Amino acid sequence: MKDFITRRRDLQRSFQQGAKKSCRTIALRLSVFACSLLFIFCGSTPAAVHAQSAPLWVDNLERAYPSRDWVAVVAHGSNQMQAENAAMNALARAFRTDVDSLTQTSLRYRQIINDASGMKNIDFEESKNFWQEVNTTTNVRGLIGVQIDVYRAPNADVYVNARMNRRECAARYSGMIRENTAIIDTLIKSAASFPEQGSFDVYARLSFAYAIALITDNFQNILEVLDPTAVNRKPSYGGANAIKAKMLECASLITIGIDINTERAEDKTLFTRAAGSFFRDLGFNINEQGIGNHVLRANVRLETIIQNVISCRYYLDAVLENNRGAAVFSFTEDDRKAHLYEQEARRLAVRAVEASFKEEKFAQEFNSWLNSLVD
Repeated sequence: MKDFITRRRDLQRSFQQGAKKSCRTIALRLSVFACSLLFIFCGSTPAAVHAQSAPLWVDNLERAYPSRDWVAVVAHGSNQMQAENAAMNALARAFRTDVDSLTQTSLRYRQIINDASGMKNIDFEESKNFWQEVNTTTNVRGLIGVQIDVYRAPNADVYVNARMNRRECAARYSGMIRENTAIIDTLIKSAASFPEQGSFDVYARLSFAYAIALITDNFQNILEVLDPTAVNRKPSYGGANAIKAKMLECASLITIGIDINTERAEDKTLFTRAAGSFFRDLGFNINEQGIGNHVLRANVRLETIIQNVISCRYYLDAVLENNRGAAVFSFTEDDRKAHLYEQEARRLAVRAVEASFKEEKFAQEFNSWLNSLVD
């Protein structure tokens, strides 16, 4: 019995010693794991410090991005948006233009591409991804291939580097210029093929060619900054002004008579002048007595409606006739303007008709009709 008790005590003692040893082993392993984690995190600290150090382009732009290979600028501001705007303005100035002009140019180009989407013989294949590229690479619409880097200094200032690779970007712009030039040449050739040069068919083709040429001239200016040798490779169409001269020569052969019927004489005068102003800006001759080889006949009716509110509804019906009296373009619009006072509601309706002739629905649909002739 005594031997049994002694053996049990020895077993308990061995178990306790083993448990302590296991605990020490586990504690040692945990210590090693903790040290490993500490090493890992401490090892990443230099990278974080390196990220905070100023990149080469902050102090030496030419060394980081040699001007022979890049058009590059650096700007800084108190926040990233301010710094990016300053960089984009600086980059635009490098191309002898400004951000607003670049934005307007690309918006016009987008409209041209949209207008050409339904045309059988015109396809801007090279420019299909134009909008996606300029929207995803930079906030300057109209510049392709802009690359941006941002550095936040320890004093909280933000530095932005905006740059374009000369070779890569020049290749893209050259491709679009070639494509646009081919389309312009096709439009000019098509316009010259019509026996009657004083027609809307001819004008529409030259007008569309002129719009494309304005954009292409801008692309050429950008290309010549990217690749100065491009100054010796001008587009064959001779520049937008050369096409504009052809367009205005065609327009000078077209006289549009304005004949508007409405209740009040003062409204007739106002509407006649508004319509005349729109056509005159396109280069056409205008006759306010309704005489011409084309005549715009329009009827404008205004009607006061008094219900819960006072409103004036206007009805505008117009048709453009050729010299044989056949309608070549028609337009209809009706809407109403409300106000507390009847006289003011009518005045708003009159202004709406005037705006329709000058720049709103009538003007927009007429321009769409012109584009539909290009096919």
